[in-house]
Amino acid sequence: MKKITYVFLFLTLNLASQEVEPYNLMVNSDISYISYEGKHILHDWIGINNKIKGVMVIENGAPNKIAVSVSVKDFDSGNSGRDSHALELIESLIHPKISFFSDEFNQIDENINLSGKINFHGIEKQISVNGKINKDEFISFKGDFVLSPSDFDVKLPSFMFSKMEDNIKIKYELFFEKK
Repeated sequence: MKKITYVFLFLTLNLASQEVEPYNLMVNSDISYISYEGKHILHDWIGINNKIKGVMVIENGAPNKIAVSVSVKDFDSGNSGRDSHALELIESLIHPKISFFSDEFNQIDENINLSGKINFHGIEKQISVNGKINKDEFISFKGDFVLSPSDFDVKLPSFMFSKMEDNIKIKYELFFEKK
């Protein structure tokens, strides 16, 4: 009986001490998006990008790292002239991607805060992003934040002698799943 107890205790402690292997979840770009809202005194517009690449690392059952990248040419505002001009201003041939990386997750229930680095127009800045995380069929991460293009040395476009607003609202909804 003592032998069985020791074997049981050994197996229990051994199983309890094993950590779950980290695993990756990939962005499902069929249902994910990142958008920006541009504003000018004469009109507002939204540019949407559905061609998102990204990975979320899960360790011990919780998100631990996230990396997301988009090509600037894939944002579509519904106006090809505006999109073409935007690509010129952000020098998309020199800086074709926008990327974000974070390994600082603070989660309370479904609310999550990520502190990480965004790289846009060749400039890297530390930002904090708040969102909500849902762990149903996918792990989804949804929220918004504001960026100033001038913080990244992007020349603001103008129309009728008036520049667009310097703050653009970034919205996102990213769905991560095992591939």
